[in-house]
Amino acid sequence: MLNEQRIYLMTRLAIFEKEHKDQLYGIETYFRSDYIGRHMIKNGFRITIAYLLMLLGWGLYNVETLILDITKIDVMALVSRILFLYAALLAVFLVVTYILQTIRYARARQDLYEYRELLQQLERLYEEEDAAKRMMW
Repeated sequence: MLNEQRIYLMTRLAIFEKEHKDQLYGIETYFRSDYIGRHMIKNGFRITIAYLLMLLGWGLYNVETLILDITKIDVMALVSRILFLYAALLAVFLVVTYILQTIRYARARQDLYEYRELLQQLERLYEEEDAAKRMMW
């Protein structure tokens, strides 16, 4: 016999799993600090690569000026300015990444709680059906 409430719960669970599959997996397999740290490391690498590409583009754009004025350029000041800009950019983006991933982790935690509640409801329905069948026998 079909149980409409059970079918409804199973449909909701399937839709929930489809929409939040990656999010639920990340929350179940990582601690909060590991989840946030993993994203910060990935974004740190991405920021470094982007900065190096921007620096390369700037260098190629200004290559003529750099070659002509190589004797006049204070290399230590230029390197320190480049490193300072990199550190500032990295710090800003890592703080933003930390904040965003903390919010995402909290939301995913709530979604996981809701998902487990739906599973418990479905399990109760099965237990009630089994108990009713045992009483019939």
